[in-house]
Amino acid sequence: MNGLIEKLDLQDVLCGVNLKTQSNNLEDIYSELYSRPECKAEREELEKRLYEYFDSLELPDTPTVYDFLVLSMTKKDVIATFNWDPLLIQAYERCSEFTTNLPNMLFLHGNVGVGHCSKDILRGKKGLVCPICCEPFQPTNLLYPITKKNYRNDDFISKNWDDVEKHISESYMLTIFGYSAPSSDKEAVSLLKKAWEKSGAKKFGELSIIDKDEEVKGKWVDFIVPFRYHYQYVENFFDSYLGELPRRSCEAFFACSENQRAMIPDKGFKEGMTWRDIETTIRELLIEEDNTPQGESYPSHYNVTK
Repeated sequence: MNGLIEKLDLQDVLCGVNLKTQSNNLEDIYSELYSRPECKAEREELEKRLYEYFDSLELPDTPTVYDFLVLSMTKKDVIATFNWDPLLIQAYERCSEFTTNLPNMLFLHGNVGVGHCSKDILRGKKGLVCPICCEPFQPTNLLYPITKKNYRNDDFISKNWDDVEKHISESYMLTIFGYSAPSSDKEAVSLLKKAWEKSGAKKFGELSIIDKDEEVKGKWVDFIVPFRYHYQYVENFFDSYLGELPRRSCEAFFACSENQRAMIPDKGFKEGMTWRDIETTIRELLIEEDNTPQGESYPSHYNVTK
């Protein structure tokens, strides 16, 4: 959010506003506009321009970290994102050409690529229609960065928060990827922490943090302390459990920590892989998934066999 106004060339929106904040962070600027009724027109224009910008973003044809992230998980997993952009949606769409066994996705601040039907409580890609009432999915609202957000004002966002709390409270592994827990998200971090504390994995689960800035690790100390013997910090996705043990991170970690079967981390994703490389890497995993009876665990795949 630092310098985003300048990066997107939106200074003209604010040219008539005498801002009190000296910050160039969008969160600080937007929070001030929100608190000043006389700035309503500027705030709404800023919202419109931000939405248009994020809606215009497209992935390149080559594999990106979004694609690796989506393909690193299966239906039992969940990606909960704070991002407004549609890149995860685009990645999900093209990764579905490999398999439909992909993670569920939750949008905690709304998303420009997602639509929803409030009548039938369904969601889908923006532009598609609800399969029940056949009405077009309506765009979701974005939760803009104010100091104190209300996650219950919007039905779509509220439902996503209910779902993420449930999933985290039932999870065995939790990965925090590139989320620095900004000051305007204190309530969000508190909700996530309460959900993680409810997890039955307190003694055995694993917390993983992926971020280039090691200082971010300090912001998650309340998550780490109860699990201080069970956490990982890496700077690069490809060095994480998800990158090294795609589609079997939970199974491989459990086999290692509980059954003392050493992990083999060199069979996973590598930076610079082509689509063909990815297909070759996950082919055996997809076959295992197809051959695993419903309700049974997948083979760990990445562990030494005893």
